[in-house]
Amino acid sequence: MANRRFHKKQRFTPDPSYVPPYDAAVLRLGLEYLKLSEAVAEKLSGAGIASVMDVVVREERDFYRISGFDKRNLGELKSALNNRRLRLKPPKEREEKPKTEQRDGVRQSKEHSENGKEERVRGAGRERGERNLRENSGRTVSFERRDRGVDRNAGDSRDHSAGVKKGEERNQSRRSRPDKGDKKSKNPRIWNPDGVSEKHTKEEREKRRPRRPKVEHPSDIYIKINKNNKWGFATRDGKEVIAPEYDDVFTFKEELCCVEREEAFGFIDREGNVVIPIIYECASSFSEGLACVFKGGVCGYIDKTGAEVIPFRYDAGTPVTDGECRVKKAGKWGELHISEPENIRWIN
Repeated sequence: MANRRFHKKQRFTPDPSYVPPYDAAVLRLGLEYLKLSEAVAEKLSGAGIASVMDVVVREERDFYRISGFDKRNLGELKSALNNRRLRLKPPKEREEKPKTEQRDGVRQSKEHSENGKEERVRGAGRERGERNLRENSGRTVSFERRDRGVDRNAGDSRDHSAGVKKGEERNQSRRSRPDKGDKKSKNPRIWNPDGVSEKHTKEEREKRRPRRPKVEHPSDIYIKINKNNKWGFATRDGKEVIAPEYDDVFTFKEELCCVEREEAFGFIDREGNVVIPIIYECASSFSEGLACVFKGGVCGYIDKTGAEVIPFRYDAGTPVTDGECRVKKAGKWGELHISEPENIRWIN
């Protein structure tokens, strides 16, 4: 085995086509943002990795090129990224040569090597057969079995060419004929010119599958930040606007944000002021001016001033859409219209 002690590791080059799907302010932060151990941080710094951007543009295998960086260090790094809701660059998919093509190549090479001599012998026989036919062109030639003994080489040539032609026609008909079990199948196999390819079949089915239209969600002017396991908000350029003092925060909806502190929920505005007291057992974001909140084990709906709009009498509720929502009571779901909250159409 070759001595790999002096094997030079290939230098990492970032993929220019890959753009990490994270906020630019977070990507510019240093390694201290990830709260790594001193040993791991020193190894990364020694490899020229100084920011979050330098980490998330690499795949897992790229870190094994760093001197002394092992599987345990990689596990710590991935755990730290996960705590910050970040991920390493996903590995590229490597295309593999279809097995059918590999088998065809091996079969063709074997046939070429094994039948080389046989083809040369048959070629000589065909030449002799053609010469005999040209010499006897003025006479009637019979191709019955008893006359084949006179010109055996020419007969062998004709038999061989006819057999090859029939074999090719039979193989072609088999390739063009679908499987018997696919007559009633909703997902029939898709045939390649060289036979069935499972990879080709999956690719074609994926192309035919109907696609849902992509829903564009507008991004908020604030981003969540975390310090000492507490959450707050900052602008997209990294300026803190709401101090991290909550156990959890939602996103801003209709200029209010649902926050959690000491297992209680309430709402704040963009200046960080508590608009609706943090007293509810659970809550959802505002939708069309109303939010579903829980108090005393049951839920109702409040407006942006905290006033009760739908009484607290239901086991569950959904956000308001087009002036209506769904509520659950005694195991049944019903449609509730905000304009007529007492007239509920129970579904089941």
